[in-house]
Amino acid sequence: MVFFIDDLFLRMLGFSIPPFDMIWLMETIRDYVENIRQAEIQQKISSKIKENRLLYELGEITREEYERRNRELNHQRKMMLHAPKRAP
Repeated sequence: MVFFIDDLFLRMLGFSIPPFDMIWLMETIRDYVENIRQAEIQQKISSKIKENRLLYELGEITREEYERRNRELNHQRKMMLHAPKRAP
């Protein structure tokens, strides 16, 4: 029978195994970068929604074009909000 010892359990006992520490660090950095990337994408979509509204209010695009872009951008935003997120 093979026993697997969790690295968190080892840390709780005061043991530190360098390969496990490196893996944990890389996973933490990966999760942080992924969260930042998702936040940037959401911010870009929000900016495009605001820009679309401004162009419509200034009369530079038609109502049909505004509604089409608005549907597309809102769909993108909803897809980002419902995308599975990793725990930090």
